[in-house]
This record gives sequence, C-alpha cells and structure tokens, in this order.
Amino acid sequence: MMRRSGFRERLSSEGGQVWVYILKIFLVALVIGLLISQFGPIIANHISTHSTASDAASEAAHIYNTSRSMEKVTDAVVKFLTDRGARLDGAINIVYDESGRPAKISVPVRKVVNTFLFEHVGYLAPYTEAHAVGEGELL
Repeated sequence: MMRRSGFRERLSSEGGQVWVYILKIFLVALVIGLLISQFGPIIANHISTHSTASDAASEAAHIYNTSRSMEKVTDAVVKFLTDRGARLDGAINIVYDESGRPAKISVPVRKVVNTFLFEHVGYLAPYTEAHAVGEGELL
C-alpha cells in the first residue's frame, strides 16, 4: 500500500510539472503576441510612409508635367495622401538643376498610427509618427 501512494505522489508532481511547463509556454506566447500587436503596426507605418511619399511624389510630378500648376499639384497630392491615411508635412518643393529648369519635385509626408501601448505611454508617442520625403522626376 505504501508503494502505491508513493507512485501516485510521483505522478501528481510530474503532472504538475507538465502544467507548469504548458503555462510557461502560454505566457511566453501571450507576451510575444502582445509585443507583435503593439510594435507591428508602428513598424509597418514607417515602411508604408516611405512608399506613400514616393507614390505621392510620382503623382505630383505627373500633374506638374501636364499642368505646370502648383495649385493643382497641391490639391491632387492632398487628396492622394488623405486617401492613404497620411497628410502633407510641409510645402511641396521644386528642385531646379544647374540651368534653372525644374528637375525634381519633393513631397514631405507624415503618417501617424497609434496602438494602446504607444498611445498611453508618453515617451513612446514620438515613435507613432513616420516622416518621409518622396522625390519625383520632372520632364
């Protein structure tokens, strides 16, 4: 009889070790999932802002090449950026070459995304903003 109770104690303690091991795996997965859900959108925002700025500059260059009107360029770029969830972060500039002809157009873009952690922890707030400048070639 004593042998049997000792065997049961061994099994129950081993079962407890298995549950502790499963709990540790679950907690690690939970922490990793939380980090991905909080940092993932911030990283994706920084990457997509550069793409958005490049696309906006290409659009601005196309409109400038056809109309030579900065007013039309600004209106089109603001609409384009609004559709992409971004906004203009300053003035659209034309860069001239050595001979004084327009060579490039630059479009500064700003995009903000917030996650719970970055929104509620003050010193992390600057990381929610992504800035990029796109340049488009002019003809």
